[in-house]
Amino acid sequence: MIIDIAVTNDFTANPKHVDVSKYVCGVIDIIRATTTISVVLAKGASEVVIAKNKSQAFSLKKIFKDYLLCGEEGGLPPKGFDFGNSPLEYSRMDLEGKGMILKTTNGTKSFFKTINSKSSFALSFVNMSYTCDAIIHEAEKNGLDILLICSGEKVKIAYDDTYAAGFAVNILKQKRDRITLSDSALILLNNAKTESSIREALKRSVSYRSMQKAGLGEDLEICCLPDLYEITGRLYTNIRKNTQNFKKVSNASENPNIFSNIFAIRPYQL
Repeated sequence: MIIDIAVTNDFTANPKHVDVSKYVCGVIDIIRATTTISVVLAKGASEVVIAKNKSQAFSLKKIFKDYLLCGEEGGLPPKGFDFGNSPLEYSRMDLEGKGMILKTTNGTKSFFKTINSKSSFALSFVNMSYTCDAIIHEAEKNGLDILLICSGEKVKIAYDDTYAAGFAVNILKQKRDRITLSDSALILLNNAKTESSIREALKRSVSYRSMQKAGLGEDLEICCLPDLYEITGRLYTNIRKNTQNFKKVSNASENPNIFSNIFAIRPYQL
């Protein structure tokens, strides 16, 4: 089994460049999308429908009328959204059975790069070990390699994500002996080992500085907590299947193709 890492989500997901169909993917956006997704699923949310942009998010809200419309632009919730992208805020909420629509600047874009993969998971520190177990399980079951995708910040490398990727590689190697690392995986593994703590590593990232600038520095308190939850989120590319809310969706029965380009992250438990 090979572990490879894309240090940003600025790549073309096709066989000439990166053929994601050959991988089980772990999407990383520590500050803050994959942390937020992991928290809301742990707090009982049924699914997180991802949006490519603000316009699509509003369109999805018209379909999923009872879902929470959440996300950020420049770190803050756009006008008309119910909530932002604060995992700390969601950790204090009861989201049992709730659905969510999420649009973020970097993280949700990464998931769209993985829609042709066999499996794609939301990887963060709050569910790090559990998600690594899920990724290994799916990779071994399907005879595939592993690709960790760092979302970065506006197609630039973000240290919080690359550090987390190296941290994950270290865990994956401890779980299985027969693992081969790409050069990028080896570099990030060695870098992660030089850090004294998760908190201090994240505080050095441009993502943290952006979060502070937006007045959201308190989110670091949860972003840096390892293994807070034993649950992870997996991307599903046909959300009509096994969707409890399907019958509640406006015009769903009359227009079965309404879900053809809608993707959702749902709880995955081993």
